[in-house]
Amino acid sequence: MFQHILVGLDGSPVAESILSYVSTLAKALAARVTLVHVIPGVPEWHGSDFYRFFSPLIKQEETEAYGYLRRVTDRLVTAGVTVQSRVVVGEAATEILKTGQQDSVDLIALATHGRSGLRRWVYGSVAEKVLHTTHIPLLLIRPTEEQAVPSSELTQVVLPLDGSPVAETVLPVAEELARRCGVPLVLLRVVEVLPLTFVDPMSMAGGNYQALLDGLATAAQEYVERVAATVQGKDFPVQRVTAMGGPAEKIVRYTHEHPGSLVVMATHGRTGVKEVVLGSVARQIVLRGNTPTLVVRPSVVADT
Repeated sequence: MFQHILVGLDGSPVAESILSYVSTLAKALAARVTLVHVIPGVPEWHGSDFYRFFSPLIKQEETEAYGYLRRVTDRLVTAGVTVQSRVVVGEAATEILKTGQQDSVDLIALATHGRSGLRRWVYGSVAEKVLHTTHIPLLLIRPTEEQAVPSSELTQVVLPLDGSPVAETVLPVAEELARRCGVPLVLLRVVEVLPLTFVDPMSMAGGNYQALLDGLATAAQEYVERVAATVQGKDFPVQRVTAMGGPAEKIVRYTHEHPGSLVVMATHGRTGVKEVVLGSVARQIVLRGNTPTLVVRPSVVADT
């Protein structure tokens, strides 16, 4: 389980929205936290004429960054978290990844909207590069304007299941988080169906379609029960939830109706994090869900 969490901060309050969840996880898992602030620049500038010319400005920004991280560190230490901080100069995604590798980090936490804006953090150079290049699990959140700041209290761990073995590979991670955080584990199975609006529900075809939906619903319930049976009797409640419709829409709606949810998802296939986070389902959860989402590669679970 996670013992060292890296948090990327850009100095904005929105970027700090992930800190409450990081604090909760760090205390529950007895993990230490490293705060990283990246000052834009090129490390090779050091010693150059360019660096000497702008050195006073760079040093001023470094001083301000250390002061900012010290204030954040004090808040987390007061909450009972072990924290260290680092200020580095370079390209944000590169330095976050480098720091993660050098410090043996096993979880990276990022808010997907900060000073640089949503496009930069989700589609652009920072989070996109981190998502595409690292095997380290990622904790992501994007507070929406409509909901401002997400719930700071962790109330449940939600594991979306699509019936595939890949989705089930992160079950041990979800179990351990539920146990260590003392919250229920919710097994959420959404069956994706396409509404046949052109079918008369009173016709024979309509009756067959309804029978098909009923069969899918029954199969989903039986599947969730089978998965739940593998985790019964442990130190946390297990809840089963099934729904019919678009997976992303139903997951987002469920988490909106249950503030404090932590979604745990596995990446799918060789496309890895890029496909899941920037793809159709998890991308919408991250961008619309206002919910912390933990993305884990199956290979990471296998190695633990």
